[in-house]
Amino acid sequence: MDVFHVTDQQGKKITDGKTIDYIERVLGPKGHTTDGMKDCPGKRVGVHSFGNHTAIELIGRDRPGLLSEISAVLANLHFNVTVAEVWTHNRRIACVLYVNDNTTSGSVDDPNRLSIMEEQLKHIMRGCEDDDNVARTSFSMGFTHIDRRLHQMLFADRDYEGGGVTTEVDYPPSFKPKITVERCEEKGYSVVTVRCKDRAKLMFDIVCTLTDMQYVVFHANISSNGPYASQV
Repeated sequence: MDVFHVTDQQGKKITDGKTIDYIERVLGPKGHTTDGMKDCPGKRVGVHSFGNHTAIELIGRDRPGLLSEISAVLANLHFNVTVAEVWTHNRRIACVLYVNDNTTSGSVDDPNRLSIMEEQLKHIMRGCEDDDNVARTSFSMGFTHIDRRLHQMLFADRDYEGGGVTTEVDYPPSFKPKITVERCEEKGYSVVTVRCKDRAKLMFDIVCTLTDMQYVVFHANISSNGPYASQV
């Protein structure tokens, strides 16, 4: 369970009933349910067969033309790609795709078709390398947020331990990230401070990273000023 302590713009406790009801409604399970999302899974990774879609997870070594080859394999097997999201890091690629049957526009339950799809996608992801650890293909089970799942996939891949090629970003002095970790002995936890250029989903990425590293976030103080962000 995540607990967030929020205040109004004056820093005071929220007591207005309408505001509290609105927050509960928006953040609740039906807060983002629309008719459009019933037809498209959007930002959710489904089960083996989720509604009219089947979810596929791929992770492997990135190279030019890889997505084109994946799309060609799925097209030849008569699958439509309805939703896809792809992340890359250190020449590794992780992606989650929603596909359905080209004829029925429904999910695919035939184990033979799924087995053929998995084998061909593994062949594409491996490229010219024979090591099975180079690439992995699977059908997701359970529900999760796509961005959260991609975080987990890349963290489990542990590409940062393999000495991959990284490019040093030449930040302007004012935007160069500053990260400090201090031990708070009297309270029994560590204080992680991140100061950097603000961007969309910055807090989400930081919390996911700490969670994947088996740390628990007890509370946080977040502020932004123009293009800058500070998270403690």
